[in-house]
Amino acid sequence: MQKQSLDGEWRFSQADEGEWREASVPGDVYTDLLDNGVIEDPHVDDNELGVQWVGETDWTYRRTVEVDEQQATEDRIVLVFDGLDTVATVEVDGTEVGRADNAHRRYEYDVTDEITAGDNEIAVTFHSPVEYGIERHEAHPHEVPWMDYPIEQPARNFIRKPQYHYGWDWGPCLPTMGIWKSARLVGHSDPRIREVATSQDHSGEGVTMDVAVHADAPEAGAYDVEASVDGVTVTETATLDAGANRVDLSVTVEDPDLWWPHDLGDQPLSELTVSVGEDTRTERIGFREVEIVQEPDEKGHSFAIAVNGHQHFAKGANWIPTEVLPGRQRPEQYEHLLTSAKEANMNVVRVWGGGQYEREQFYDRCDELGLLVWQDFMFACSAYPADEEFLTTVEAEARHQVRRLSTHPSIAVWCGNNEIEMGLNTWFSSEDNRDQLCADYRKLFHERLPTVIEEEHPARPYWPSSPSSGIDAAFDEQGNPTGEALSFDTGTMHDWRVWHSGAPFEAYEDVIARFDAEFGYQSFASREALSTVLDDDQMNPTAPLMEHHQRSEGGNARIVERMADYFRIPFGFDEFVYISQIQQVLAMQVGIEHWRRNRPLCMGTIFWQLNDVWPSASWSSIEYGGRWKALQYAARRFFAPVLVSTTETDDELAVWVTNDERDSVEGTLTIESTTFHGESIFDYSEQVAVAGADSREIETVDVDDLTGEYGRDEVLVRVEHDCDAESYANYAVLDRYKRLALPDPSLDLVVDGDRVTVSAEQAALFVTFETDADGVFSDNCFHLSAGEERTVTFDGDRTGDALATDLSVTHLRDTY
Repeated sequence: MQKQSLDGEWRFSQADEGEWREASVPGDVYTDLLDNGVIEDPHVDDNELGVQWVGETDWTYRRTVEVDEQQATEDRIVLVFDGLDTVATVEVDGTEVGRADNAHRRYEYDVTDEITAGDNEIAVTFHSPVEYGIERHEAHPHEVPWMDYPIEQPARNFIRKPQYHYGWDWGPCLPTMGIWKSARLVGHSDPRIREVATSQDHSGEGVTMDVAVHADAPEAGAYDVEASVDGVTVTETATLDAGANRVDLSVTVEDPDLWWPHDLGDQPLSELTVSVGEDTRTERIGFREVEIVQEPDEKGHSFAIAVNGHQHFAKGANWIPTEVLPGRQRPEQYEHLLTSAKEANMNVVRVWGGGQYEREQFYDRCDELGLLVWQDFMFACSAYPADEEFLTTVEAEARHQVRRLSTHPSIAVWCGNNEIEMGLNTWFSSEDNRDQLCADYRKLFHERLPTVIEEEHPARPYWPSSPSSGIDAAFDEQGNPTGEALSFDTGTMHDWRVWHSGAPFEAYEDVIARFDAEFGYQSFASREALSTVLDDDQMNPTAPLMEHHQRSEGGNARIVERMADYFRIPFGFDEFVYISQIQQVLAMQVGIEHWRRNRPLCMGTIFWQLNDVWPSASWSSIEYGGRWKALQYAARRFFAPVLVSTTETDDELAVWVTNDERDSVEGTLTIESTTFHGESIFDYSEQVAVAGADSREIETVDVDDLTGEYGRDEVLVRVEHDCDAESYANYAVLDRYKRLALPDPSLDLVVDGDRVTVSAEQAALFVTFETDADGVFSDNCFHLSAGEERTVTFDGDRTGDALATDLSVTHLRDTY
């Protein structure tokens, strides 16, 4: 077998222009135009508006490939593209060899008759995705609507490419094109393994792994097919037809070490080696069982992801692609973001349906880090057509992706789409052809995709949509969506009342979602990030270009309005950014602590969103460029395995301990209140044990006892459970932050190597370190009681004097 990579240097040109420029594969046309100085960076100012012509234009990529005599004489020669984005015509030496219409699948073209020894020119012409979508939309027999965004291109739902390329409420509109994944030329005269898919059965003694081997044979014949894992080998002689084949093997391992999410156990990984004839493929696998548990209870039906029989409380964030432009996506972004997720005690990431099926490195690192993956199919916030041509390309996409990802133990759930079922009840409920839209929906998400899962990967659960109460609850006997699909009592929920409806943060405590897969509140990115795309005169939430970078309609005004409710409005932009990030922490902390307290009624919180695609105000906890916002630091505390939290009424403060560990924890619970100046008011301690996977109210204290002779605006309450598991002290104030009588804390800062020690003479709230250096603090954005000292470490590229030079510290009193 001969393999020749086609990655690297290509040439590209506007299809009707003829001026050829240098290009890179993998990549995309916007990145190539940027690298050639043809366009300005669309992230900067409002340059995005001036480059929309790129997505409305056809482009051609080409390169010359030298093929040696040995490769040219193989029985079969295949041109393989792991990703073509999107509508493309492929030629070899001027002869068309195939077409593409789906960016989410691999394409293989038989070029045996076209490839000759010597030079061969390969050309790929990409047709405008914008024009393609419009043409398909106009030709379709009925209207198929999509959700509108402030800056967008139309008809994204008629083309199978990443939907966020067309603009979203957190990113720019850049409908790009290109060879966005690797390409290669493969010659073979013996069978070639195309894909290996696995599925596991844990119901018997040991674990039986079903291995589906997809092989391409140039000619029919009998061949040995072998699968080996953990010292167990199974061999079968199979008769292959000429062309595509599937051979199924079963391997049983008697007592394998099980793979667990990182908060429940270890992540042992094994090598599965598969061979057909002389061709061999090795895949890394983990032994584990996953199911969605739904059981009737007093509230409705439970919803929990169970791993190896243990119902697991999901804690994490939604994942969007690291960049809008594939040519800018880098391995180090995956490493930093996923490691950051684990460091913040997240155990799950949801790959959201408007983005892309992620690259191999993403799933490899999730396997290694013990992060579960909730995997959406790539459909979001639109109705979709369901004609046979569209269903056929979707099925090919789904089969490819399910096979590709089936070996990864991190894959926990396949979900049909993002918010489309909800959209049929809300955004699209008044459409004249709603019955037709519902019928199309059922064809795609209740019939075609579940069939693919059943045939390709039956051991992984399928969920039709998020949010959803499930296939049975979502539609009535006439096929119309029902309100039950949006129920907090069963299934998954997206709770956007606090952001989109302007409800106060405390509104999260009004309901108990069974599994909240989306909820969020925005904050601004740091000045350092924003200054890479905006000038200083735009550093204001209502400046024109700042508002251009805000894609949630009215978002900046909403941040300011809510800020006036909770905080004193700051006068400087840096202080405004700081308060916006503190405000985001409060919103997420209220909801997440509430839902964690109410386990097992609630068994999952996945906030929106982990990362960003450009510098802006958004819901992210890690801003574009990798800097942790305050929310990412706070997540480490409120996602910790053992959570101590409080709830307040007018008269009482209740203290809870929530334990997500499998085993019970025991330690001393302390409750203490002091004035901001350090006078002790109330001090309580008790030995407390909490069972594994349990949450309970431990103690209730009268507010009068906590305040004594002082006012509510003068008191800081600290609660802690000093068990062996990871847990953090939590704090409560008894009045709005804007009303607190905060003194100057007189902070003292000492830097020694990578250690930063801060001490406070008087109480300091939301103490936050800032530095221009790349890196992450072990803790940040925390409270200090009067007289308290805290030492944190900085994992970054500066230490000692170099770190101290630009290190600054901010606290809430600074914004008064």
